[in-house]
Amino acid sequence: MSVSTWEMQAGDPTVLAFKLSFLRNPDGVSDRATVEEASSWGSFAIWAGGENLCAHVEQNEVLDSANWYMLPFMEWIAENWDAIFHEEQLPLKNTGISAASALSISRKPPISIKEVDEFQWLDEWTAWWDRHNVRSRREGGLFPDVYLRRYRDSLEISSGAENLIGIPEEFNFLTPYRRYEADLDLAAEAMHAVLSAASAELCRRLPKSHRILRLVERVKLLESPSHQQGRMAWLAGIGLDVSKYTRLASMVNESLSNVDGEILDQITGVNRIKPLVVRGSAYAQLVFGTYSPEITKDDVLTLANLLVKNYVPDATSSLNRLRLPLDLADVKDLTPGEQGGWLGEQACQLLVENSGQSWIDIRKIVSDLGIETDSISLSDEEIRAVSVFGPTQRPKIYCNMETKWGTSSEVRRFTLAHELCHLLLDRNRANELAVASGPWAPLLVEQRANAFAASFLMPAWLLRDSLSALDGDLRDLDTISHLARNLHVSTSSLIDRLHNLGELDGDERFVLKSQWWRKSGKSGV
Repeated sequence: MSVSTWEMQAGDPTVLAFKLSFLRNPDGVSDRATVEEASSWGSFAIWAGGENLCAHVEQNEVLDSANWYMLPFMEWIAENWDAIFHEEQLPLKNTGISAASALSISRKPPISIKEVDEFQWLDEWTAWWDRHNVRSRREGGLFPDVYLRRYRDSLEISSGAENLIGIPEEFNFLTPYRRYEADLDLAAEAMHAVLSAASAELCRRLPKSHRILRLVERVKLLESPSHQQGRMAWLAGIGLDVSKYTRLASMVNESLSNVDGEILDQITGVNRIKPLVVRGSAYAQLVFGTYSPEITKDDVLTLANLLVKNYVPDATSSLNRLRLPLDLADVKDLTPGEQGGWLGEQACQLLVENSGQSWIDIRKIVSDLGIETDSISLSDEEIRAVSVFGPTQRPKIYCNMETKWGTSSEVRRFTLAHELCHLLLDRNRANELAVASGPWAPLLVEQRANAFAASFLMPAWLLRDSLSALDGDLRDLDTISHLARNLHVSTSSLIDRLHNLGELDGDERFVLKSQWWRKSGKSGV
């Protein structure tokens, strides 16, 4: 057994860096682990956003790495590579703004679930956890509660603080409740470089080990085109059923058989496939159902055809009209709701021509920006609308006529303001956006877009003018409803907005909402 040490680190710690080491086994020849595992005794560390997510306190000493047998951990990375870098959709319920927070919330089945279904719930939760949490193959080691998953066109790195059974009381990881996004290519290249070198080093040490030879081969195959279909299936939210993705892709290809091949590639994302990852996949994710588990084959064809009809060789001129001086970096430390509220106010000031008007004409603003709107019918009533945007897609909003929220003027106005936020703020690094606004869209961007819409349609300056001229008690439902009609918004949205601005306290909001519910029998927008 070799007792020499080995170490490699790759990547940028301010974005993502990965380090893996092989160290002298503290148990030496008396270690009861297999020869392969005993030879892989070492440590690993993951940096994101300049923080070491493996840093911890152990026996009053701060250590920068997690120590244990590295072979099972390396096998886990190679085995789950495609899911780690391509599966965005969370299991069971889209809740929490990171994988770590979502899995913590959904860990326990809801009390309303039937006992026979609890096992299925837990099985699905555990399977997702197995694919994305670095503790999945800790096998006794004290690893951090860190999740790695695809998030739009980035790798999301998030940490929680779930307790480990048997963990010493004085043992604590120093970076719980973190969330970072790293460039997909940089993250994949860094992790692959370390994994390749480390597996080669183990092979040098034990050249006849079948287990290590299998790992070396699996790592090499990560760059093989044979992973293409599986990675696209993970992106589509159906990675466990590659055959289903294959059937859907064949159906789309058959339906669009007369479409130019370049246009089809833009939609399916095939032209963005790289050796280790698939990038720029927003259109493919939309078409194949990542943002709606209830999507049907008819919906798939509807969405694919919409993207074909909206295609242009170069949408640069349209995109440039949406480049407002709004910087997310200015609000990065705020919650999604606070970000949306602040940015909505700023966007309104930039886009509204006359501050003396009595309501915000969102339809005119959207039209003046060159954003087209249209109506479609999708089977999932949870979806309000679909927005698309990109180098070859004109900015366009498709409102779902089947949404459970209805099609009233107030609902449509809120939807347009919500989608405007996506088009202004939520395009990814490739300037490509395709979002179906509903319960399975990225929660962080949905929360921000809802707050943006409310503050855009009801900016503080407009409310200040309206309230100064108000004839009546702000805590009276009829007064609130009258004001809402003047602003062309729903009463429910106005109550929430006034509460967020501190004009109504929690009890007053609750009373007004209850009165409105009894009177209207409708849910708010």
